[in-house]
Amino acid sequence: MNTMPSYSIVFLDVDGTLLDSAHRVSPATRTLLRKLDDRGVPVVLASARPPKGLEPIYDQLEFRGPAICCAGALAVLPDQHILYDHGIPAATAARFEQTVLDGWPRLALSAYLYDAWLTPNPDDPAIRREAAITGCQPLASALGSEAQRLGDVHKLLCIGPERDITDLQHQLTPRFPELTVLRSNPTYLEVVANGVCKEQTAAVLLDHFGLPATRAVACGDGEVDAGMLRMAGLGVAMGNAGPKVQAAADFVTATNEADGVFVALNRLRFTPPETP
Repeated sequence: MNTMPSYSIVFLDVDGTLLDSAHRVSPATRTLLRKLDDRGVPVVLASARPPKGLEPIYDQLEFRGPAICCAGALAVLPDQHILYDHGIPAATAARFEQTVLDGWPRLALSAYLYDAWLTPNPDDPAIRREAAITGCQPLASALGSEAQRLGDVHKLLCIGPERDITDLQHQLTPRFPELTVLRSNPTYLEVVANGVCKEQTAAVLLDHFGLPATRAVACGDGEVDAGMLRMAGLGVAMGNAGPKVQAAADFVTATNEADGVFVALNRLRFTPPETP
């Protein structure tokens, strides 16, 4: 009798997890994920990127799967149907923008509204580097005024020196109790509405596929992934993840430079979700 557990859905963080430092998916991982997709096992990219920022990854994988975007503020199905949508009110975005501009002028500030990426300074080197990584092109705009015209923003992003990011993170929580502030890496601060997180949006997708959390595998490397790793039946931390993230996982795999996702998933048994 085979007592090995069977899993039916995979949640994968992207940067620092699925991708190596050159922003590529390894051939072994790509082949394995395509086999899962062919078998009907959902492979969910769970990222801080907007939907458009995931297109280069899907191009590498050569299939389209469900996606968790903007650190959990959006869930999008392969046909682009939006399954979940939770943004930051425009007035809050405007107040946040002014707070950062006044107190932390060295930080590059931007906001995402679906696939629109807005920033007061699109020529900032940090913004240009992010554009090169994600394939998204920034639009010059004051975040607050544009949000008031277009509606809620899904995510605010601050990029800059680690010391400034740490200081901002500590001071934002008491000033903006309506926001959740998390680090995706030492120089990136991801800001979303309270209640938004990858694990909450992953639960929406589990419900969509009629699956319990015990049937899920989740892989990640950042602070924003820790809750998702705890939620999943099997939480996998990358070898390059920090101690707190590794402590949240059931298993620590190899680094993203050493095929950590393949190493973790290749040892598991998968069964597609039952078709209603």
